[in-house]
Amino acid sequence: MGTILLLFSLLCVAVGTWKLIGIYKSEKADSKPLWWTVASVGIALFFVLKLVTDTLPT
Repeated sequence: MGTILLLFSLLCVAVGTWKLIGIYKSEKADSKPLWWTVASVGIALFFVLKLVTDTLPT
């Protein structure tokens, strides 16, 4: 499950950042909050995964 969360987290960050860069380059305001949220969720998932793996014994 950790691997799936990590891949989903990286996917969210990559896609969110990529779309935000495109929005800012084209100077459009189209769905900027949506892609900020997607990137933020990816970062949050990464930190949740880090906390879970650090606190659980192996």
